[in-house]
Amino acid sequence: QQPSREKAILSLLVLLALTCVVVFIFSSHWSEISTALAQLSFWQVLLVLAIGLTYPLLEGIVCWLIIRCRLPGFTLRRGMDAAFVGIFGNVVGLGAGAVPMESYYLYHCGLPLGPGVGLMTLQYVFHKTTVLLYATVMLLLQHKWLAANTTGVLKYLPMAYAVVALVIVALVLVCVSPLVQNLARWALGFLPKTEKWQQRRADWLEQLDVLGTESRLLLADKARCVQIFALQALKLFLLFCLPWLCIRFMQLSPLSFARVQLLTSLMLFVSNALPNVAGMGSIETAFLLLFSGFLPSGEVMSVLMLYRIASYYFVFAASAVGFFLAQRRLTRTPSKED
Repeated sequence: QQPSREKAILSLLVLLALTCVVVFIFSSHWSEISTALAQLSFWQVLLVLAIGLTYPLLEGIVCWLIIRCRLPGFTLRRGMDAAFVGIFGNVVGLGAGAVPMESYYLYHCGLPLGPGVGLMTLQYVFHKTTVLLYATVMLLLQHKWLAANTTGVLKYLPMAYAVVALVIVALVLVCVSPLVQNLARWALGFLPKTEKWQQRRADWLEQLDVLGTESRLLLADKARCVQIFALQALKLFLLFCLPWLCIRFMQLSPLSFARVQLLTSLMLFVSNALPNVAGMGSIETAFLLLFSGFLPSGEVMSVLMLYRIASYYFVFAASAVGFFLAQRRLTRTPSKED
């Protein structure tokens, strides 16, 4: 019970600190934001929040599909629990707690820690690959419009796209290519010969072996991989609908649905190259960078605020509830260790 209280207090403090940062950022445009938010009806707010909640729910379904390749008896409810545990851990762990907390939860569901970490890493890779493919498709379909309407810092967008794309491709290859995995093992041989670094080398080699094993097992099931990619694409599509709904409901400057899909996909893509703390900072910076050239500053801040409430704060609040419910269920159910 005591660890649960400490985690609850910590999560509330983290949420409070992040809220203070957001309020400070938006304070100079508070009058415009208040006017825009006043346009919303109760049902419009409810719809925006509901769409924001589809992100962790679809993450849970993806987790369920992935884990079932190792644990056929893994239930959908546990997949949802793992997703909420990961989101909660990402915020409370200041951006580094998602995979460890998910893996620990899966360990108590009967999946050993090594394969658990490997499969959660693969889920992350599926997500990043879908982000890359989605942004690439949007760019191919609308690159002429974007090129004709980009000025200032947006001219550097192709360079940022190339850098992030290379990082994601390298991550994918480390997971799926035996050649790249062998190159990684060779490169690890150049680490300093001290005891500390050699222990790290041994740990990383073990993780690399587990990752290779799990990736081969998962990728051998082509139908499952197609389902995972489809769910990841649906998750991103709904997430990218949020800014368009915010613009439409608040009766702001018109941007077409396709344009908002393009800008939001690029926003999420570019945010991968920016530093963040607990999922905050990179999204806000990339959003302002992409949308400021197409909406007045007050409108951009209004859309950003509602977007982040739905996609971050509301989801984090739901994940906190989901985390404690998952923890409670684990204490009632004996772990099924292999």
